[in-house]
Amino acid sequence: MEKVSSEEVLKIAKLARLKPEGDELESLTKDFNDILEFVSQIQEVDTSSVDEGTFHKEVFNISRPDVPQDSLPLEAIRQSAPHFEAGFFVVPRVIEDDG
Repeated sequence: MEKVSSEEVLKIAKLARLKPEGDELESLTKDFNDILEFVSQIQEVDTSSVDEGTFHKEVFNISRPDVPQDSLPLEAIRQSAPHFEAGFFVVPRVIEDDG
């Protein structure tokens, strides 16, 4: 199995908007390669004797019906939120503008 380079891990980190610093890149590269090695071992397991339907589980739609109903009063919402301003929830910024 071909190893993943630290440059490839940096590209993946950038896509995930991560900025590994110092020893993190080396550690991430090792972890990434360990995971891929484990997946490679799993792929080598002989499953020819396993029936394809053995682990099939029927899936049901468990969502509730969409029924219109009155919402909570604004005051109840305001009391349950740590930060509420001008009718909106105030949350920490999670997306940064890289400029």
